[in-house]
Amino acid sequence: MKKRTLWIILTVLFAASAVYSIATIAEDGPSGLIGCVALAIIFGILAKRADPDARFKTKGKKPKQSSIICGDYTAVDLETTGFSPTKDRIIEFGAVRVRNGKPVKTYSLLINPEREIPTAVTRLTGIDDTDVDGQPTEAQAMPEFLKFIGNDVLVGHNINEFDAPFIASAATRLGLHIPANNTIDTLILSRTIFPNENRHRLVDLIRRFGIAQVETHRAADDALQTAQCYEYIKNYIKQNHIKIR
Repeated sequence: MKKRTLWIILTVLFAASAVYSIATIAEDGPSGLIGCVALAIIFGILAKRADPDARFKTKGKKPKQSSIICGDYTAVDLETTGFSPTKDRIIEFGAVRVRNGKPVKTYSLLINPEREIPTAVTRLTGIDDTDVDGQPTEAQAMPEFLKFIGNDVLVGHNINEFDAPFIASAATRLGLHIPANNTIDTLILSRTIFPNENRHRLVDLIRRFGIAQVETHRAADDALQTAQCYEYIKNYIKQNHIKIR
């Protein structure tokens, strides 16, 4: 149950009890009325302050993503002006929604970082200042991106060290709800499943798995390739009966 829902229910119940206490105040005294009014006010304040999406945690229940084998998820990738989630800015969102292991919808959007894009970033991604001129700002684009990913498990390459911190930092700056999606990192998976391999970059994976020879460094393309890498790793795990905690 959502926290706000419970607080609203309790507010209504104690407000109704307060109304009833007015009718019995001559017999029971004012203490019951005062207590009900106080509790109604307290729960009303809690309802107002509660995050609309916040839920009570179920004790002993593990998150759905306790297993790395996941059929429904969203693969994500970001292009940014640099490597610092606090100092740098996102310049492109890319996401691919996957259902039953198959891509069903793609999200791609260039972002105006409201600052110059470094030359090194343009060389890597091909994105320059003219590409992002007139595009939505981070503040305009972030709510739409968060709506697209929803509560899905997020799959990304180095997502725990790069994409997720950038998303959380942007949400914090904009005063938005920080997403609490579970994540699966294909970089960590690759290092775990293929410990004898020396390199585990996304480009290394797509070449090793026969997906492609080139990493474009464009968010939507990289998100799709990450999903393809994840599907390859899942099949490899199943076929070889590998157990991973």
